[in-house]
Amino acid sequence: MSDPTTNNETGPRGVPEQAIHDRQLDPDMLRLQRAAAASHQHGQVVEAVRVSVALALALGGIVVTLTGHGRTVWSVVGFLWFLISAIPLRHLAVSTAWQGALLQEMFDTALFHLPWRSTVAREPVPDPDVSRLARKLKIGSEKDRRIVAGWYDPTGGVHHPFDVLIAQEQNLAWDARLRRRYGCLIFCLAVIWSFIGLLAGMVITEATVTDTLLSFFVPSLAAYQLALEIWYGQQRVAAERELLAVIVATELRNARPGPITDTDWHQLRVVARDVQDGVLRTRLDVSRVPDWFYKRYRTNDERDFADTAEGHRRQLTEGSAT
Repeated sequence: MSDPTTNNETGPRGVPEQAIHDRQLDPDMLRLQRAAAASHQHGQVVEAVRVSVALALALGGIVVTLTGHGRTVWSVVGFLWFLISAIPLRHLAVSTAWQGALLQEMFDTALFHLPWRSTVAREPVPDPDVSRLARKLKIGSEKDRRIVAGWYDPTGGVHHPFDVLIAQEQNLAWDARLRRRYGCLIFCLAVIWSFIGLLAGMVITEATVTDTLLSFFVPSLAAYQLALEIWYGQQRVAAERELLAVIVATELRNARPGPITDTDWHQLRVVARDVQDGVLRTRLDVSRVPDWFYKRYRTNDERDFADTAEGHRRQLTEGSAT
C-alpha cells in the first residue's frame, strides 16, 4: 500500500488496473477497515453508556412522578449525570470519533489514490496502532463479514478519477439519507417523551409544574441533551453531505465516456480531494447512526445506490476505450 502521507498529484491515468470494488479487498485495505471498525466500537461503548444511563434516569423519572417519592434525590442525580454526560463523556466521544475518522480517511485516500492533506487531517494514525486496532476486530464477526463483502459498488472500466466520484457519491448520498431519517426519529421520540411527562405529572397525578419539572424533566436532562445533540448533529452532517453529493452528481452528470484530458484530469482530482475533505469533516462529528437503524434500511438502500452507481458506470464505459 502506498504511503498515505505522500502529498503529490500522481494517480492512475485512464482506467485503473484494479477497480475500486476489487482493490478495497486487498489485505492492506482490509486492515485499515478493520482498524476503523474497532475504533468505532470504542466510541459506541461510550455512547451506549451515555444513552443507557440517560434512559434509566428518564424512566425512573416517570416512577418518581407517579409516586411522588424521591423527587429531590432523583433530580440531583439526574442533573449530575447530565453534567457528566455533556462534558467529560462527550469529550471522550469526540476523541474516539477523531481516531476512527482518520482511519477511514487513510482507507479512502489510499483506495482512491488521493494525496493526504495534513492541513486538514493532521498526521495519519501510526502503523503500529493500525495493526493493534485491526487485531481487535474478531475475524468472521458480523462487522468483519460486512467489511469483506465490500462497501463500494463496481466501477470496472471507468476512467480515474470518475471512479472515485462514483464511490464518493454512494458514500455521501446513502449516509445523508440515513442521517435524515434517524434525526427525525430522535426528534419525534423527544416530543412524545415530553407529552408522556406532562401527562404523568400534570394530568394523572395532578402535580404542580414545579414538581413535574423536578421529578420528570430534570432527571431527563441527559436524555434531552443527547436527543438535541443527535438531532442537530445528524441534520448538520446530512446537510453538508447533501451539498457535497450535489457537487459530485453534477460532475458525473456532465461526464462523458472515453479518455480524459490532462486539464480535466487535474481539475477532477481537485474536486475529488476537496469532496474528501468534506467527508472527513462530517466523520469527525460524534453523532452516529446506530447499527440496528442502518440494518433496518440496508437492503433497500443498497439496491437504490447500487442501481445509481451502475448507471454511472454504464454511462462512462459505453463505447470508451481503456
